[in-house]
Amino acid sequence: MPHDVESLLGMLREQIEDSFTLPLGSDKCVLDKDKAMGLIDEIANSLPEELRKASSIVSQRNEMMQKAKSEAESIVKTAEERARRLISDEEVLSTARRKAQELENQTKTKTRELRIATNEYVEDLLKRTEEAVNTALNEVRKSRMEFRNTAKR
Repeated sequence: MPHDVESLLGMLREQIEDSFTLPLGSDKCVLDKDKAMGLIDEIANSLPEELRKASSIVSQRNEMMQKAKSEAESIVKTAEERARRLISDEEVLSTARRKAQELENQTKTKTRELRIATNEYVEDLLKRTEEAVNTALNEVRKSRMEFRNTAKR
């Protein structure tokens, strides 16, 4: 009946504990050599299977750790790239807002300047028109006076 290494070691321990001690010291005992050797052989035969299982478990664990590490690195890389894009997008948006504000301010300034220039131009045009109308009116009055004077004679 096959046993695992732990149970075989337990059996060897029991055999040692149940053995006869020598009269000269409690740390020496008499064992049944064939039984002890049989247990040692079984332990030796069981070790490779146990080691293979342990090795397989360690290998699986290492693979899982490597996979987890790769996934974590991928997640971190993706998060860093997304953060860079978001920061870049935010910078572009901030720059666009700043430029839009500058353009709006420039437009307001140009509009004011154009309004002032237009008002000055219209004022000057109206003044010259008024002067031309006054000059024409004075000419008409002068001609009328001359006509009156000529008609009275």
